[in-house]
Amino acid sequence: MTRVPALRQLCLAALVAASLPAVAIDRYAPGGETDPRVRSADFLIGDQRYFSAASELLEVIAEKPAQRLSQAFYRRLADATLNFGVTQRAETIYRELAIDRSNALSVARARIRVAEYLYRRGSIRQAIADLEAVRPAVPKEAFVEWQDLFGRTLLAQGRYGEAVSVLNAIKDTSPQQAFTRYNLGIALVKDGRVGEGISMLDRVGQMDAANEDELALRDKTNLVLGYHFLRLQQAGTAINVFQRIRSVGPFSNRALLGLGWSYLAPTGKKQDKFADGTSVAADLFKSLSTIGVLLRPGFADDDTYRRAGLNSFKLTKAAAGEEDALKRALVPWLELVGRDPIDPSVQEGMLAIPYTLDRLGAHLQSQQFYEQAIAALEASLKRINESSYYVKSGRMVATMVRRTYNAESGWAWELKDLPDADETYYLQSLISSNPFQEQLKNYRDLLLLKRTLELWGKRADEVKAVRIGGQLPEVSTDSLVARRLTSDPEQSAAAPVVPTPSVTLRSSDALNAADRGGAAVDAVPAPPLPLQTAATPAAAAFVGPYEKLEALKSRAAVLLPQVQALNERQSKLIEKMALDNLADQRRYTEKYLISARFALARIYDKQMKGELQ
Repeated sequence: MTRVPALRQLCLAALVAASLPAVAIDRYAPGGETDPRVRSADFLIGDQRYFSAASELLEVIAEKPAQRLSQAFYRRLADATLNFGVTQRAETIYRELAIDRSNALSVARARIRVAEYLYRRGSIRQAIADLEAVRPAVPKEAFVEWQDLFGRTLLAQGRYGEAVSVLNAIKDTSPQQAFTRYNLGIALVKDGRVGEGISMLDRVGQMDAANEDELALRDKTNLVLGYHFLRLQQAGTAINVFQRIRSVGPFSNRALLGLGWSYLAPTGKKQDKFADGTSVAADLFKSLSTIGVLLRPGFADDDTYRRAGLNSFKLTKAAAGEEDALKRALVPWLELVGRDPIDPSVQEGMLAIPYTLDRLGAHLQSQQFYEQAIAALEASLKRINESSYYVKSGRMVATMVRRTYNAESGWAWELKDLPDADETYYLQSLISSNPFQEQLKNYRDLLLLKRTLELWGKRADEVKAVRIGGQLPEVSTDSLVARRLTSDPEQSAAAPVVPTPSVTLRSSDALNAADRGGAAVDAVPAPPLPLQTAATPAAAAFVGPYEKLEALKSRAAVLLPQVQALNERQSKLIEKMALDNLADQRRYTEKYLISARFALARIYDKQMKGELQ
């Protein structure tokens, strides 16, 4: 009979403990640097999980929407949302942060990144508008970045004169000087100042590259210059420029093709000097990996012919001096045809070799090369048709993103490798292009959102199943009484009445006797007091974790069909890009195939007429 005093002592001890200051608790300001959710978001951002990081930070704001947090918090949120690809929200935050001049550099660079995002996504007009708006607030430390991007956007919009003015103002000490010079050279040529533009491009074509990006830029510049001179019938200058390009690289196939045609084109007047006095140097042996070293006459010719299985042949119809040019043209083309048969340059080389052999009088070997070219082109055409079938089946998109389907890197995501499949093999050029990559990023992000919504709905169902199964603690009658005694009178009065069992209270004498540990007093018992608890508050008035989860489930159920529809539409868009590219490849392959068949038919016809010796 001593349970009641013991219970009171425990309650008293609990009240005393609750009144003491909680000195051991680690307190933090919501949204501050020590907030665990902010720290978690920092870790997620560092791990390129931008969607989860933004979700963590938005949860902090949702708890106290009226409270203004620190600028560092909002800048962190803007960075996470921008990196995931939500530019509208990020730009709004950056505009608000721009009012504070203490972080002008970081905000300016962030807004430049927003414009870069728009530029890459093809929103050129919006990118230009944003760059013009941010111009007055750009500090000198970020001005070169602004100039470079603004010049590129103007160039993309066809405003070449304005692009020249902007790019010309960039100092040569900029880390991006090589790329800036290339863009400036292109802008000058497009603006009609060809001499100045070619001179600028030639400087880039002869630079000492410091990394792989600059090597690729140098090769691309020389490719542009080489074909420019080839179109002007200045083959002597074109040969020197083509020979600067690396023998193995992203532009080597087109360079080998152009070099071969340069040997057959009119030499023209050598382009010694440009408008500013610079010249195209025949710097053939600057690097041991250049095409010029690989194809040095007298060193590569005999070996190249032998590897190609060419026997001795006699010139029959070529003019004086043409035989040497034809033999030189064969050297780069024989190197070219051993490469990727889906490359249009390689396919053209397959026809250029038998054409040259026919001109040299090697008719039988020309016939053999035409037959080989026809077989290779027919095989390519078959695989292109198979690739189209797999693209239409939806396999292509699924295989490209299956290895990184959980990645949340958003805008920063890159396709690192490709599965070994026909459709990806024939779409290498398209897949590496920026427009395709950006659309693929959109598809991945939508796929991530779709799986997230499905997961939320599934978890809500699991929690509901646990509640219905009775695994949550039940609410006793005593707790209902406590709710009745502490509930809001106005809220209780407004709620509907729900009948509950009556509760009988003993008299105060009986309670006092129980307190003393003795027996109850033998007195006339008081009549029981019938009590009835008031109705519980309406369901809509109480919002706990379960109710929040139900609301989240309902919202996910609404959003899921919309995301699913967008995801399917994005998948169809990617498939259309792939099918259009394959159609172009089919068109080129069929054109070369028809040419090869006609050329072979002419050889057969000449053999039947006895015209070939």
